[in-house]
Amino acid sequence: MRYLSADIIFPINSKPIKNGIIKVTESGEIIRVFSSKEKIPNAEVEFFEGALCPGFINTHCHLELSHLKNQISEKTHIDGFIKELQSKREATTDTIHAAIEKADQEMIKNGIVAVGDISNGNSTFSTKAKSKIYYHTFLELFGFNPSQAPEVYNRAKALKNELNQLKLNSSIVPHSPYSVSDELFSLIRENHAYNDPICIHNQENKDENTFYQNREGKLAEMLQSFGISLDHWKAEYPSSLQGYLRKLPTDSRVLFVHNTFTSAEDLEIAKGQFKSPYWCFCPNANQYIEDTLPNIPSFAEKEAKCTIGTDSLASNYALSVLDELKVIASAFQQIDSSVLLQWATLNGAEFLGLDQQLGSLEKGKVPGINWLRDLENGQIGSETSIEKII
Repeated sequence: MRYLSADIIFPINSKPIKNGIIKVTESGEIIRVFSSKEKIPNAEVEFFEGALCPGFINTHCHLELSHLKNQISEKTHIDGFIKELQSKREATTDTIHAAIEKADQEMIKNGIVAVGDISNGNSTFSTKAKSKIYYHTFLELFGFNPSQAPEVYNRAKALKNELNQLKLNSSIVPHSPYSVSDELFSLIRENHAYNDPICIHNQENKDENTFYQNREGKLAEMLQSFGISLDHWKAEYPSSLQGYLRKLPTDSRVLFVHNTFTSAEDLEIAKGQFKSPYWCFCPNANQYIEDTLPNIPSFAEKEAKCTIGTDSLASNYALSVLDELKVIASAFQQIDSSVLLQWATLNGAEFLGLDQQLGSLEKGKVPGINWLRDLENGQIGSETSIEKII
């Protein structure tokens, strides 16, 4: 048994505790969290200067793109990013697998205990099967040509069968509003299991809205450059989110990823349409690709269920949830670190359906414990660092 104390304990399910103490087994199961006023008899307390919090949940990653670190140009917007990604994606199997293994270990070191990971193929499956991290794989579909929808969906079903054999959880999901036909959206919705989470890249680029408004803009040009016809496409919506939200299963947990150009109106409409909407922010990737950030305070003000993602090493320099929190803390100082840490832990655990095991320092859970050092007046700052304790 261990007794861990710090200047601040962030249980997440309750208010921060100054000089609190966590009673935890050697295997990481939380027995109890004590306040500073309670006496701990016959116990040797380990003290950590800074803060202790649960392990982090990375709700959006592309592990299979890890070999592209430092290979893709910055600030080219999503159309330029996708074009360059497609031209550089191929590599030897050994190179891809080595990068995936290294990225998995990097996330473990950075205190990440669970990941919602995007996959287009099976290159990450063997790493996930033996990793200490819990992975939920989102099998991502591209297919704007209506006639190809059954073929695209069946390929994903075959990958899902592979994951089932490895006893790994997965969902089949759309890539984005501009890369999936109505027919493919229908197959995803009709075959989606109620308890499975689902995700979609949402309003990462302003031209996504333009595409749904009048079938114009850089995304339309990008699709046409790939030889994709837009003749079947009807553009008549105020925004992309308002155009596609009824194509998703509304009673499942849905994660909207990026939300860089999501308006307050879109947020309210989605909250009214979906039973469990979640909103993932990947600020380093937003800056890497679009050179801007979402209006994150507007989500906080409306008490939206927010989560944190790292995106891929093709659009980031590290796979660190703390690094993402540091960007938000610096840009939007009105958001308290206790709120940010809830986004990075319990909210992500809820979305992935893991909140009975992870996400908070509660009795019976095995959430992992992270040590945050060098806080600034109890808040996450530019010099804050992390060490995984359990």
